[in-house]
Amino acid sequence: MTTTPAPSGPDFTRNDGLLPAIAQDLATGEVLMVAWMSAEAYAETVRTGRAVYYSRSRGKLWRKGEESGHAQTVRAIYIDCDADTILLKVEQVGAACHEGYRSCFFRQVTPEGLAVVAERLVDPASVYRQG
Repeated sequence: MTTTPAPSGPDFTRNDGLLPAIAQDLATGEVLMVAWMSAEAYAETVRTGRAVYYSRSRGKLWRKGEESGHAQTVRAIYIDCDADTILLKVEQVGAACHEGYRSCFFRQVTPEGLAVVAERLVDPASVYRQG
């Protein structure tokens, strides 16, 4: 393997300080979800080994699993060639999707429209606070 100098981490000067973060199942390679990370979320993820994202709708850090218990343990972090996308290889506990599916990518585009192609693991109302 050849080692080349690389930036020290993601370039959070881009995209108003928020970078896309892809969570991928370590064992299967399945893409579980895409979220946003701020520099603070990234630093906490690196420090704790637990996936932390930035919730644009709530305007604050979102520690994956803090409400549902469906946490992601981060086993490896990759940064793309432009240093503006983050890939997390994770061990997922429970559903990654807030709609109760293992992956957020549970709908497939078909000639007839969107088709649900996965089984819901959990009823979202049973794991998320209402209101």
